[in-house]
Amino acid sequence: MTERFVIKLTHGSRSFTTFSNYSEQDVFNGAGTKWTRVIFLLHGFPDENSSYDGAWPHLAQGFPNEKGLLLLAPLLRGYEESSLGPDEYSAHDVAGDVGAWIKQINPSNKVPVHILGHDWGALTAFKTASRFPELVTSIVTLGIPYLTNVFPWKLAWNLPEQLYYWSYMLTMQLSLLYRSRFEQTGRDSYLDSLWKYWSPTWKYTEEDISNIRARLSDHRIMDATTAYYRAIFNPINLINGKSKWPIDFSQVPTYFIGGAQDGCITSKLYEWERELLKDEPNVKTTILPNSGHFLHREEPQKVAELAIEFFEKYSSKTTSS
Repeated sequence: MTERFVIKLTHGSRSFTTFSNYSEQDVFNGAGTKWTRVIFLLHGFPDENSSYDGAWPHLAQGFPNEKGLLLLAPLLRGYEESSLGPDEYSAHDVAGDVGAWIKQINPSNKVPVHILGHDWGALTAFKTASRFPELVTSIVTLGIPYLTNVFPWKLAWNLPEQLYYWSYMLTMQLSLLYRSRFEQTGRDSYLDSLWKYWSPTWKYTEEDISNIRARLSDHRIMDATTAYYRAIFNPINLINGKSKWPIDFSQVPTYFIGGAQDGCITSKLYEWERELLKDEPNVKTTILPNSGHFLHREEPQKVAELAIEFFEKYSSKTTSS
């Protein structure tokens, strides 16, 4: 089913606008028993759920022998007024949303549930797999490698350029810095500069970027979506483990896909992770030579095909090796 509907997922008092290939009535009125597979598509920053528009039809048609594939692409916490709330924007908190959604959609826990996540959606996929391994069958992550197994001082020594790539995170720590930048408009704006630097060979259009530009014009949304970065460096989160996401890959097979042209994450970090995780049979790494950070926008069909192949291989908790 390739038609797309707009539905609402919920967690507590928050609600999340979500693209789905089934109507809200189909999704919530006893249809949970008819799904053969569920795939959550989680977006990153600065971006939104429409980023999967190009990959959507390929994913929807990627399992021709299954009549009950459910695709769900939600706006993550803080990207709209209905999901604003207390300042709880750590990966742990956002993964809690995903865990709640999975329980709503797959209450019997008998259907394979996969996550395809980009950027912050990738970190959320990691944390969801870490917190709720019994709920997640397999994950594919885009634009962000595993990271949690790399000590910061080793990263600084071995890949100092990565620290430069991440220097933009300092801007996200103070509203005095990020508000004036995201208030800029036009093709030379701060938002545009991030997209251009992170995906230098991608010729995006104003239509591609206009939705997220409009979202970030609201200071409440701007403050909430940048709060993800402040949560990373919150000392409490560093102490209590909310800024870590260790995964048992024997329970949740994981596929890392990066872009060789990425100006946010050096491809050398993927190569390093490939070496660190070489003894994990349920882990795979691919670097797309012609893509940057927004690889699912740049090569939507290729990314969809790679994800479909991995999800088909790991479709149950009895995993392949």
